Amino acid sequence: MRIAHISDIHCNYGSDFNSKVFDSAVKLLNKTDSDLVFISGDLTTWGLLSEYKLAKEKLKKINSKIVIVPGNHDERNLGYKLFPEFFGDPSFIHTYKNLSFVGLPSSEPDKDDGRLGRRRHRLIERGIKKGKNLTIVGFHHHLIPVPNSGREKNIIEDAGETLDIILKNEIPLVLMGHRHVPYGVKIHKTLLVNAGTFSCNRTRAHFGHTFNIIDIDNKNITVTVVDITNNKQKKMIKFNLENRHHKNRYYNPDLRME
Repeated sequence: MRIAHISDIHCNYGSDFNSKVFDSAVKLLNKTDSDLVFISGDLTTWGLLSEYKLAKEKLKKINSKIVIVPGNHDERNLGYKLFPEFFGDPSFIHTYKNLSFVGLPSSEPDKDDGRLGRRRHRLIERGIKKGKNLTIVGFHHHLIPVPNSGREKNIIEDAGETLDIILKNEIPLVLMGHRHVPYGVKIHKTLLVNAGTFSCNRTRAHFGHTFNIIDIDNKNITVTVVDITNNKQKKMIKFNLENRHHKNRYYNPDLRME
């Protein structure tokens, strides 16, 4: 299965949203022939009705099936009431062949930080009990600090409890956004992966606009970062599902990933 992981689109009519970059990114995205596109929040900037309408229209350009969770920007200005109207239930469990995908809203109205809470923790456990070979969890906020993303202040409030559930159940993959830089790291037997920003002008240093391609087969999860501006791809992590060993270009800079 191939999942495209995009995040932090930030549709608006001000300076945040780069429509030209978005259109270029979608062209690249559609060429990946992904089975599923997961958007880990911040479709809008202020959670306004006009921004939700713009995001809905823009996302029509994506050819693949899309699943979405809201971000902190989407819940501003009563945006949390608009999200279900435009994009469906922000909490969900979807099953695809041998895979369960648990999507969770980690954001709260008019706050930059977030939390999941016990009810959403139970949803993770319900996803695991579906009995599929793999369970993937996706939400907006990051679970651990992300390098190259500025001073830390927005990890979810119940990160410890969330991490405990994820690690003790050996969930292989968690997908997040929020920090506008791509990143991946393995903790215990779990791969934590962040997507960069798809089309927001608030990029960090030279990271620019990116999205992730996640290829899953019987033995491996391979995460590739797509540089939208330069139309280049670079493998970030290869994660073996059998022994839970991995290769990570961030911490093995001389390692050539086949």
